[in-house]
Amino acid sequence: MHKIIQPDGWKQPKGYANGVLADGARLYIGGQIGWNEDQVFVAKDFVGQMEQALKNIVAVLEAAGGKPEHLARLTWYVTDKKEYLANQREVGQAYQRILGKHFPAMTMVVVKELVENALDAGASRIVVRVEEGGIALVSVRDDGYGMEREDALLAFQKHATSKIRDFDDLLAAPTTGFRGEALASIAAVARVRLTTCEPDAKNGTRVLVEDNRVELVEDIAAPAGTTVEVAELFHALPARAKHLKRPATELRHIMRAVTVLAIANPGVGFELVHGERTLIDAPPGDMRERIGVLLGRETARELVELDFESPTLSIAGMLAKPAITLRSPQKLFLHINARPVQARPLAYAIRAAYGNLLHEGHFPVGALFLTLPSEDVDANVHPAKQMVRLAREDAVCSALRQVIEQVLREEALVPHLKLGEPVPALSHATAAGAVATAGDVAMAATAGVQAQLAVEQTDQPLSTSNLPGMRPLELLDDRYIIAKGPDGVYIIDFHAAHERVMYERLRLQSQYQRVGTQELLEPLSLELSRAESSALEQVLPELGELGFAIERFGASSFIVRSVPALLAGGGPRRVREALQEIIESGSMKSAQERHERLLYSIACHSALRAGDKLTLAQMEFVIREMASIPNPYACVHGRPTVMTITPAELDRKFKRTGF
Repeated sequence: MHKIIQPDGWKQPKGYANGVLADGARLYIGGQIGWNEDQVFVAKDFVGQMEQALKNIVAVLEAAGGKPEHLARLTWYVTDKKEYLANQREVGQAYQRILGKHFPAMTMVVVKELVENALDAGASRIVVRVEEGGIALVSVRDDGYGMEREDALLAFQKHATSKIRDFDDLLAAPTTGFRGEALASIAAVARVRLTTCEPDAKNGTRVLVEDNRVELVEDIAAPAGTTVEVAELFHALPARAKHLKRPATELRHIMRAVTVLAIANPGVGFELVHGERTLIDAPPGDMRERIGVLLGRETARELVELDFESPTLSIAGMLAKPAITLRSPQKLFLHINARPVQARPLAYAIRAAYGNLLHEGHFPVGALFLTLPSEDVDANVHPAKQMVRLAREDAVCSALRQVIEQVLREEALVPHLKLGEPVPALSHATAAGAVATAGDVAMAATAGVQAQLAVEQTDQPLSTSNLPGMRPLELLDDRYIIAKGPDGVYIIDFHAAHERVMYERLRLQSQYQRVGTQELLEPLSLELSRAESSALEQVLPELGELGFAIERFGASSFIVRSVPALLAGGGPRRVREALQEIIESGSMKSAQERHERLLYSIACHSALRAGDKLTLAQMEFVIREMASIPNPYACVHGRPTVMTITPAELDRKFKRTGF
């Protein structure tokens, strides 16, 4: 449950809410800018607009029954950094006038910033140690360039940075993280100890800083590189410290930050230790090895490689086969010009390239690296440089989708099955529990299940896949075809596979307006509710194009006189089930989506079903049909159709170490 919060007298917003109260206790305030309750900019200067935005936040808080001290998190987006830096004192004064001395919690960026500094220093190995989820201690050690004493002291000064050498660096963002803010910001809220040494220096430097005061500077023997230790985060600001999440939650944020940076830099070794437990140990390697360490060996085995280059765009990286997916793009790591970014349009372009090889709402797993001209990338949308804007976003998304679609067409997308349980005994039964002869098959060619396999062809043949050649051996539990192939044993879900075949056939027939139609010997009557009748009437034109002839017969009754030929072999029950699924599917966003959903339903109810007893000839037919379509690796719902068990996996399970 949620409630819209709107202060009295404010002009009604268009397309957004100023505030949303969720769960009766948590208030989310929409992005506020420097205009007043009438949506008019009164102040023209930076400080004035900032002060007005703060007043707006307080007004929304009060409308929800809250006060400034209830503010838990605040995020600022500044479009003119130069003006912000020039008015810092005035900004602070304005803040205290409106909010007082109440400081909302900041997102924990300590680990991320320190690791990014280590990467910018040319580190080949980075070790992160944390205690109590990073609240008690964060230590980041690298073997990078190190610093001399002067630079070590300068690093704690506000707005001092070694990451900007000329004006072009402001736009191109060649380094990671914040520029000139990390150590100064961290030292303002924690105790910081920095130990650094240049590769050829006799001695290193140690600096102790607390509350932005340098407490100690001394020479020390140290290895080349830099170690930064941050202790007691927010120790002097209990109001902010209490808004930190539980240590377990903060630790998850740290693991995510380290994982993102480790994926982006496979040539750098990463180690994350919490207390006495090592959570991440990723030695330097290639991308497949890095993904295997961080996302699992199974994922690494199922990766396909992308490599595309043009004058204005290059795409490299690896994506998992359709069998490995998530409900969010959380493990789809995107990079633009070597920087990890969040780019939802790119994520959805990748999702669209997989099409119905994936479950609805699922995303693939993997890492992609895009390289574009620096002038086409705006990296200054957010201070963290994670959000970007692209000058040619539509063109980039289109190219990305085409590249992925091409790779998926060329790759054999059969996933490898890792055995976690003993292999079950195989059934030696075929049709009717007996071994069928060639004569039996011939005699049954037009009856029962075999009739469903008589797929009507068009003059336009389907493109073939690169499905490995397979020879069926047995039928397991009347659900799976066990076959032998070049990579070992293949297991085929014949319902899912045949469903895919039927979909591709029907799609092609629909595309060329040559859908085969079968008139029913006995018309089928449907008795529907008022709501069901309305839903069916909405799709009657599309159903007519797909081979259905359906007429209204009374207030809520319909007569079905003909159906698609692919569906006819299943009998009246299959027809009823298909139409009921179509009726219950609800409204669609677009005509294309509605058309696809109709194809899915017809294909699903036209296909062989689990429990059907296939003969050896019928199993061979299913495999041939799979090889004749472009995407046989997943059903229309995104479930895999075939998996393989390699001899190496069998050797591992049987504990074979040699011959």
